[in-house]
Amino acid sequence: MFALFIGGILAYGAGFAWYMLDRFDLINLLRDANVDDSFYYFQIARNLAEGKFSTFDGGITQTNGYHPLWLLLLTPFYWVFDPERALFGIKAFEIILVAGGVALVVAAARLASLLWILFFAALPTLFQNWVLYLGLEAAAALFMLGLFFLALILFARDAARWRWPLAVVAFALPWVRLEYIAISLAATAALCFIEWSWQARPSDAPFGARVRSILVLNATLPFLAACAGILVYFVYNWLVFGGITPVSAALKQIWSQNRWEAEGGYSLAKNFQETLQIHAFGTELLVALEVCFYVLLVWWFARRSRSREDWLFLVFLVGVFGLAAGHLAKFAQSVLTMHPYVGSHAWYFIPAYLMKALIVPVRIYIVIYFIRRFVGPRSHRAANILSLGIVVAGTIFLFAKADFLTVPFEKVDRASESSVREWEISSYMGTLIMNRLLPENSIIGSWDAGVVGYFSRFPVVNLDGLVNSYDYMHARKERTEATFHRRYGITHFANARRSNDRPDGILFKGPSFLYRSSELQFKLWSTDPLIETSANGFGSSVDFWNKMTPHFDYKSEATAVMVDGNMAQAFARDCA
Repeated sequence: MFALFIGGILAYGAGFAWYMLDRFDLINLLRDANVDDSFYYFQIARNLAEGKFSTFDGGITQTNGYHPLWLLLLTPFYWVFDPERALFGIKAFEIILVAGGVALVVAAARLASLLWILFFAALPTLFQNWVLYLGLEAAAALFMLGLFFLALILFARDAARWRWPLAVVAFALPWVRLEYIAISLAATAALCFIEWSWQARPSDAPFGARVRSILVLNATLPFLAACAGILVYFVYNWLVFGGITPVSAALKQIWSQNRWEAEGGYSLAKNFQETLQIHAFGTELLVALEVCFYVLLVWWFARRSRSREDWLFLVFLVGVFGLAAGHLAKFAQSVLTMHPYVGSHAWYFIPAYLMKALIVPVRIYIVIYFIRRFVGPRSHRAANILSLGIVVAGTIFLFAKADFLTVPFEKVDRASESSVREWEISSYMGTLIMNRLLPENSIIGSWDAGVVGYFSRFPVVNLDGLVNSYDYMHARKERTEATFHRRYGITHFANARRSNDRPDGILFKGPSFLYRSSELQFKLWSTDPLIETSANGFGSSVDFWNKMTPHFDYKSEATAVMVDGNMAQAFARDCA
């Protein structure tokens, strides 16, 4: 039965991937299933597959503004597929990673002798979380967290055999996202403490006749591996790129400082209050504290009983505690070092989403655990009846709450039929026009460079600094980046932006899902004022719009245009 359920999860993921890719075209992928930042990963992976080392712009600059494990997973797609087909392959891969992560956590619950059916019923709600399919590291993060859970439980069943696999996963976890070091350190440190404090006798210790020093040694190895993982990561970044963290993380701290200076200085109380209002920082913090309480409670009772069932449940809780500690550490880091509106995006909080999905089955199992402990010695039959009733009611509740048979598919249907215009579509269409109109040997500078860089036939240098070098970041801090623009040889600037003014480029009028208060505009202009004979930098605007007339529909007397998905695809085919 367990194998059938696991197969069902993986089949569900495969079916969802097929359904999405069957309904989606390139326009849907750009608008509904990727964000501009995800194309930073795609373009760097594409360059890496072509033999260029860690560069977004084809070799003009080198960057470490990404999380390396996801980048390495993406690179093989560009050995096999062309850039457009690779986007579809990556999307299917993301969905399968989500399904695999769910299956791994359910498998961990099964091996821990828990009521795995509760976890199977709860975890498919993660499929509804669209942030897992935005092209960033979220899907890989969920898979690695599931692998970490499984490694913990295998370690709990046989520490001598599985300490090295757990050490490898603990080593790799911060390479998914840097702050996940808090997860691996918290969980492995908790294992060390539990082993040290476990009042085991040779006859009834969880691993048989072993002395305490060996038990502690087994738990210490994964902890040391977690420390080594972050140290190696820091040393590699320092030696190769000149800074210990990704340049994007360092840059966001500069942005935070600038915003605080503009607001009159940093305020701990204000930052705390505003950070609490951000998604995944409200109820998730309470859930994290609740998990910490459960770990202490079960540890207190389990260390006296020393049963195998108690030990396995406690180690599973240690995995959830790692998620909680990671989320608490992320909150503390955000309050102390990041402005609330700079350093918090939905894909940062995958541990919190997994923890929140796990908390309901954990609560149910906590109740059953204490029913068996206190009612069981007096009446096993009463304890079994109560436990069975709670499991049945909880399973029905979780399956009803999940609604995973319809919600994600309806999301795909709504997205594929939507006519909402977003930033990525504006960048894509503008880049296709840019490819046709600009001369050879052009070098483009762009602040929101993801989509532009991916679809441009010219090198595109990222100017906000997220996937640029540490030297450029320091120049941005000192406001001397214009010297780098000349050093890079930039001939034109291109960027999507928000504007309510009369358009001087390509303006996508109408509602926008991301920016409802304004219109999206893609603007292209030359760095040479002698060339810039009009606002768009192409000579006369009349000549520009004459070239574009077959593809666009004029609206009143303005040069604003409406472009639906079919028109965009027709224009893309024509450009090709």
